[in-house]
Amino acid sequence: MFSIPGINKNYSLGVDFGTSSIKIVELEYKNGSSFLSNYGWIEIPQKKKVSDFEIKNDSDEEIEKIQLLKKLIEEMGIKSKSAYIAMGSFKGLSAMISVNDIHEDNLDDVIRAEASKYIPVSLDEVYLSSDIVSKRIEKNDNGSVAGKKFLRKKEKEVVDVLLVAAPKDDVHRYERIVEGSGLKVASLELDIFSATRSLVGDDLGKFLIIDIGAKITNIILVDKGVIRVNRNINVGGDEITKNIASNLNVSWDRAEEFKKKNNYLKEEGKAIVLPILNLIAKEAKRLVELVSVGNNLSKPLDKVILVGGGSDVLGIVDIFKETLGDGVVMGNPFEKVIIESDIIKTNIANISPKFSVATGLAIKGAEIYRKKHGV
Repeated sequence: MFSIPGINKNYSLGVDFGTSSIKIVELEYKNGSSFLSNYGWIEIPQKKKVSDFEIKNDSDEEIEKIQLLKKLIEEMGIKSKSAYIAMGSFKGLSAMISVNDIHEDNLDDVIRAEASKYIPVSLDEVYLSSDIVSKRIEKNDNGSVAGKKFLRKKEKEVVDVLLVAAPKDDVHRYERIVEGSGLKVASLELDIFSATRSLVGDDLGKFLIIDIGAKITNIILVDKGVIRVNRNINVGGDEITKNIASNLNVSWDRAEEFKKKNNYLKEEGKAIVLPILNLIAKEAKRLVELVSVGNNLSKPLDKVILVGGGSDVLGIVDIFKETLGDGVVMGNPFEKVIIESDIIKTNIANISPKFSVATGLAIKGAEIYRKKHGV
């Protein structure tokens, strides 16, 4: 953990609950900019699986995460009293839908009806939100315009809506963990929105974010500032480490070292990591092609951004370039954050990709503070 002394009290705290660790970023907003005040992480102990029929005890996991978060907060000495938090998108759902023939007085009913087609449980069991992303007037088969102005009665048009759903049980579980650690919950969102905020921000280009976690990889297509689609695949950095440990007959920790630093992976060891990384890259390419054709997003990608703790693999950028082209880069969520200490800049350079979600959450808090106080 690393702490940077602060003077003012304009702090915002982002807490990212990953599958293998809890990450925290605290920003201080002053003089019209966000400054890195504090950052840290704590590993979640991995439990050995007893059998395929082992019953998961959510209560024990909740208590464990409260203790871990409390320990991390105390060791970091954070100044914030509330936290912006995220839950994994694999626990929730986000989907872009298009609806037409709607009027102002039945918009909510139409959206809920459409949402029920995507959400496999009762809508009473989820928190559902929707944002109108774009509006477009389409012509009928006879060539006449279907509508002229959005949502005026007796007029029609096509509306693109971003649906977001989160299971109530999971939301309440995260709230209990944060509050059990002594903090208040400022807001909760899916992690894909946090990562997009820190990595893309206000840029209106077309980006593909590949967030490789320990167990799950998020693939997020962002166009004109909007998440058009995201997909989770159950493959991550742990799978690479497991393959290295098995093939080289070394411990897990030693396999992690091979994965990140050892020149072995540049040569014969590359065959160990290639199948997993190629699987992710090809799935990402397939998603882009599918969505681009279906939504008339033919514009090429401006950039492919790799982040997540599982992206810390020697030569990963070059591996992904082979499938996705030359625009592949490692993401830096602190790009728009001021880091005053050169030592901190050096220390954080290699680990910054794992903080994209926590940083995006803290940026959200800083933006809310700026708007509230008009600074």
